[in-house]
Amino acid sequence: MPIVLAIAALLLLYALGGLRQIQQWEVAMLFTFGRFKGKRGAGLYHYWPGIQRILRIDTRTRNRNLPQQMVITRDNVTTRIDAVVYYRVVDPERAALAVEDFEAAMRDRAMVALRDTVGDTPLDELLAHREQIAAKVRAQVDIAVSQWGLAVDLIGLQDIQLPQQMQEVLAKGAIAERDRRYVIIKSQADVESAKNFASAARILVDSPGAMELRRFEALTNLSQAGNTKVIFDLHKSYDELSKGSIAAAEAATTEARRIDTAADTARAEAEQAELERAAAVRIPARLRKP
Repeated sequence: MPIVLAIAALLLLYALGGLRQIQQWEVAMLFTFGRFKGKRGAGLYHYWPGIQRILRIDTRTRNRNLPQQMVITRDNVTTRIDAVVYYRVVDPERAALAVEDFEAAMRDRAMVALRDTVGDTPLDELLAHREQIAAKVRAQVDIAVSQWGLAVDLIGLQDIQLPQQMQEVLAKGAIAERDRRYVIIKSQADVESAKNFASAARILVDSPGAMELRRFEALTNLSQAGNTKVIFDLHKSYDELSKGSIAAAEAATTEARRIDTAADTARAEAEQAELERAAAVRIPARLRKP
């Protein structure tokens, strides 16, 4: 009797040991003597340990960092690239039966696709279009791993490291581009400013009263400069000052022209005297005898 009770207790423990709870995000693969017998969804299930085996497969999206690797671009620049891949199991049966370790296979295939894609891409395009490069890598990996029951949701390039010399070259290029933009913007601003000054000058010339107000405003601004002393002839209006300045300029121009005319006359007389002296030298010797 005690032996029977002991055997019954062992059988009960053995049966209870075969109870397994499957989570909502898991799929259980049941094998009997090594042969696949079907899938089990979420819930509580029983199997016979030693005779049957349950393989749990997580169907949630997984993110795995790809090991950093050195890749040479199409224009022979060595780069270090860090990437991350997001994938999930869409067919647990194929993921369990078609490949030994689907996670390692996924990682290796993603690294190969990343190396091939970056190797066919120039450095400038790699730096400027990361998302497009990552999309190309994802398309290649997705085609390869679909036969393993996997689906790639996203592949992202986390970091692209360049040699120190190449970083300095790119930095100089960026500085030169910013300087070029600054010069263009400043020149455009100078053109607009010159147009505004020209327009303001025309308005002030056509309106002496406005110019007079502008003169008073300038006087007010200069009076706030501290110890600076400025003398203004407020007795005369701007119109009178402008007429006087114009008359003075015309007088100076007339005087300059008179001086130029006198200089030309003196130069002509000197040239005439020189010609007469040369002619006297050429008189025959017989004419010069007494």
